[in-house]
Amino acid sequence: MPLVFLLFLLLRPDALLSQERPPTPVIVAEVLEQPLVEDLTFVGRIQPMRSSRVAAETEGRVIRRFKEAGQAVRGGDPLFELANDPLQASLGEAQADVALRQFNYDRSRQLRATDAASEQDLRNDAYELARAQAKLAGLQAQVADLFVRAPFSGHIIQTFTEVGQWVGRGGEIAQVISIDTIRVYVDVPERYVSQLTLGDRADIVVDALGGDPIAGLVAVISAEGYASSHTFPVVVGALNPDGRMRSNMSARVRFQIAQAPSSLLVHKDALVSGPQGPVVYLARDGQAVSRPVKTGLAHKGYVAVTGELALGDLVVVRGNERLADGQAVRIIRRQP
Repeated sequence: MPLVFLLFLLLRPDALLSQERPPTPVIVAEVLEQPLVEDLTFVGRIQPMRSSRVAAETEGRVIRRFKEAGQAVRGGDPLFELANDPLQASLGEAQADVALRQFNYDRSRQLRATDAASEQDLRNDAYELARAQAKLAGLQAQVADLFVRAPFSGHIIQTFTEVGQWVGRGGEIAQVISIDTIRVYVDVPERYVSQLTLGDRADIVVDALGGDPIAGLVAVISAEGYASSHTFPVVVGALNPDGRMRSNMSARVRFQIAQAPSSLLVHKDALVSGPQGPVVYLARDGQAVSRPVKTGLAHKGYVAVTGELALGDLVVVRGNERLADGQAVRIIRRQP
């Protein structure tokens, strides 16, 4: 072997090897630019949309229970029946009084037709009849209220009385909730709450039900927060027609908050760990060109970065594990 050639091998081995090494096949993806959406997840608790402590509108003694705690009810279904003997007696008296006032009014009207009674007599009897009818209607309503009914369709959570007990007017009878629509209460840190808007989409995840996301909407953003934790109550509502989500279940609520300025995004697989931090390789003019970057938020397989990159640059996402700056590359596919 000629001495000159041996000296060339000893002094320039890398150059010779680089000439013999074929270009590395790589897969690339474009650098994107768009507003970044940040995923925020907070733990909350499910509450029914409607919850009512049903009270008695008329006092009386409990004589019958129609439903037990835990049972489903429809709006208007009776829950308890009360008895009030003095009220029933007053109702009978009022009915008799109306009958008498009606007779007097009818007679005065007939006499007035023949001028046998004055107009004032007729008006007096009409007034007495109207007053008796109003009293009767009030007593009939009180008697009807002896049946304490469910205010809406739902479930009885608990009852507060038993057969034989006396219940005063306004006394609590039972608690009824409706879970066909639910609300999830979460506490959102103050740095994020101003970025939420009523009606924003939010995903509800209940791990006890398998973890599939359930679509919800932001229904309430409290104007007052908690000074100790610097958080604000936010309520997310959702339909629950099958009743799978139950009151007091734990749930995770995921919000997506768009960041105002646009960001450069690279596919997560474009990032390579370097001695000085993350690096991406650009495929430019058949060569790999390294660019150090600083990473930001991640979203749906992409990562926000800052560095010497531009929209439309091609970054290597496959085959970049052992690339070196200036190494020859061959693009075999562009990843969408």
